[in-house]
Amino acid sequence: MLAMVVFLCGGSISYAQRSVSAQRITEPITLDGELKEAFWNSVPIADSFVINYPTPGLPANCRTTVQMAYDDQAVYFGVLLHDVTPDSVLSILSQRDDFGNADWFGILIDPYGAGQNGFAFAVTAAGVELDAIINKDEQDFTWNAVWKSKVVLTADGWSLEMRIPLSQLRFPKQSIQTWRINFQRQVRRRREMSYWSPVDPTVYGEITQSGYVTGLTDLFSPLRLSFSPYTTAYVENYYNDQSGDQEWRFRQRFGMDMKYGLSEAFTLDATLVPDFGQTASDRLVLNLSPFEVRYNENRPFFLEGMDLFGIGDLFYTRRIGSNTLFGSYLVDSLQTEGYLVTSASAQAQLINASKISGRTKKGLGIGVFNAVEKRSYVTYKDSLGNDREVLAHPLTNYNILVLSQNLRNNGNISYLNTNVYRPDLKQFANANDLQTTVLTKSRKYSLQLEGRTSVIQDPDETIFGHNIYTNFEKISGQLNFSIEYYEMSKTFDCNDLGFVARNNTRGTSWYFKWTEFQPKGKFLRRSLNLGTDLIYLHNPSKFNYWVINGNAIGTFRNFLTAGIEYDVFPLGEIDHFESRTFGNPVNFPASASIGGFYSSDYSKPFALDVNLYNRLYTSKGLNNLDVTVSPRIRFSNKLFVVLTTSVSRYTNNYGYVIGVTDPAYDNEIILGTRDRWIVNNSVSADYTFTNRMGLVLGLNHYWQEVAYTEFLTLQPNGWTTVSTYTGLDADGNNIHNTSYNAFTIDLNFRWVVYPGSEIRFVWKYNIYASENALDLSYFNTFKDLFNQPQLNSFSVKALFFLDAGKLKRRKK
Repeated sequence: MLAMVVFLCGGSISYAQRSVSAQRITEPITLDGELKEAFWNSVPIADSFVINYPTPGLPANCRTTVQMAYDDQAVYFGVLLHDVTPDSVLSILSQRDDFGNADWFGILIDPYGAGQNGFAFAVTAAGVELDAIINKDEQDFTWNAVWKSKVVLTADGWSLEMRIPLSQLRFPKQSIQTWRINFQRQVRRRREMSYWSPVDPTVYGEITQSGYVTGLTDLFSPLRLSFSPYTTAYVENYYNDQSGDQEWRFRQRFGMDMKYGLSEAFTLDATLVPDFGQTASDRLVLNLSPFEVRYNENRPFFLEGMDLFGIGDLFYTRRIGSNTLFGSYLVDSLQTEGYLVTSASAQAQLINASKISGRTKKGLGIGVFNAVEKRSYVTYKDSLGNDREVLAHPLTNYNILVLSQNLRNNGNISYLNTNVYRPDLKQFANANDLQTTVLTKSRKYSLQLEGRTSVIQDPDETIFGHNIYTNFEKISGQLNFSIEYYEMSKTFDCNDLGFVARNNTRGTSWYFKWTEFQPKGKFLRRSLNLGTDLIYLHNPSKFNYWVINGNAIGTFRNFLTAGIEYDVFPLGEIDHFESRTFGNPVNFPASASIGGFYSSDYSKPFALDVNLYNRLYTSKGLNNLDVTVSPRIRFSNKLFVVLTTSVSRYTNNYGYVIGVTDPAYDNEIILGTRDRWIVNNSVSADYTFTNRMGLVLGLNHYWQEVAYTEFLTLQPNGWTTVSTYTGLDADGNNIHNTSYNAFTIDLNFRWVVYPGSEIRFVWKYNIYASENALDLSYFNTFKDLFNQPQLNSFSVKALFFLDAGKLKRRKK
């Protein structure tokens, strides 16, 4: 976990920044990891690495030498990684883009030298490759470049050769170039992280602490045009809503992804007739809150290279290709009225999507995105047996424009616009974000200002909304702090393409953080945090809650990390949204929670994570308890398993009751006191055959049981009285008690036949079931779980990488 946080992510330092020269070569290189070619004897060496963790500033315990060469097509790195005990080098296999439990070496390249954006490449001692796009202190490992490496374990440690095609980089159009560059090494058994150009952990902005590589002459961006056609075949057993039976079907999809370098800095990415059937299953949950649940994006096209489009959080990619706007409602309505529904698509079909992105040599980032969903219908038989259709999803056009200019001292100013147009509905949604971050020359302090607006237009009305945010922060040193203020109007709505769980809010937050980076006593590193938030409704201005929170975290010399944390709500909470009726708040009493976590050394064959949190309220019997236990077991150098069990017990929890249909209570807001059990068990297993072939299993079972014990009537003052509502049907059964199950299995076999080309076999098994009955025990849910409607899908996908630039060179 530490490696992922530390890997090329964030500062500036008092050390003199280093420089090394690259050498142009004309002779061919055999990528064997042994540095046998004669030219390596004359290429300048970068060495004398300096520790960043655990003892910042000391010379690295193991010597590392790096050499860089280049020709018209690629840059090459030859690396010798000496080790004082070579037989202790950890070379355990893992999946691509996963550091796993192995020694590794990484490179950061910032061709434009702005100190804010770059490319990262890393290779483990097992030959596993990782790559990422770096944007300040954020790293995007979903970016997958096409490059090669070769590792050899030697009597002195290990050695490495890397070939990174120029087509995978973006660099200025200049005859003589100087790039920012840094090299990083982790010796896993020591947890020792070292850099060639020293990186001070107390200083903000790691890319700016990089050194320089000179001697780069006459580099020209080659033709950057590649195609990735694919075909996917599915055999599925699925539940047919119309027939009410499990049925088999076969389907096949064809599509293509394309990348084209419009210039040395800008790239067009496009996907035609995309197929996302092999993406990981969503981990759905039972949502009792008034707010939408945000789910992770699992589709590669919407994950890769999205750093520019993520500005302002106005682009929630799950909006595209999601559920049809009206499909579910129409199917329910038609079936309730007795009509036979003959076809209905649950998902909106994406026709195509494309994006253009890049950054000029002056630091101006430009991004353009477009996606189109096709029009779809629900078809049904009318009372005369005639076929009818009704619009389930309109033709929808999504567009994004983003401009982001780098400023001095790692600052920036950015603008992003999104718009969604649905011509069938004559509906237009527009959102804007303008933000800037400025830093002092020393990069110790930063000021961030941001403003967002939304406009929704339809034939009947136009609605405007706004959101502002400001933050002043000390970002370097042992003691840091932050002060922020934000507000969002109740009419701000960017959810046609963005995500806002709740609007109509304003608040201020303060926090202080102290970190001891140098090992002292029993600790390698320690930190203390203290913060407070005061939150109100924006309009009308009404109190929501005040919370005081803090934590203390320490990593011991045996690499065990533990921490404690607390939250105190001394004035309770006035929830203005829980009642689903604005102006009728729900009061919650004062409360306090305390908890902590324990995480042992991940480099050991067995490691353990434990989390425990308990929230107590001043109201008798109201209590929230959350416990998570997660053992991590490495059975061999190829098999790694993580088991996770989370159990939550919410006693006398109360909230809005969904589905009260008794007309006698139309003028009342009914809340319910309920006991809730939430159990989530998951298994994550990796079996890695080679550094290009692996099997990944993901199994997840989420179960929540909600048992109502009492029903309450909400009063205007936010408190409740006992209601005469019983929640019982004619047979005396409680219609609100709920047992919800989400059971998913994802088995993914991936074979990278050649960089950029791969074959995948995926098995997906999904059950999502809800019933108005109680299991009374977690284990009782399995009695009929596997008799519920389910999806059982087997698929094979072949992806081929075709490099037009390489084909052109061969013809010559």
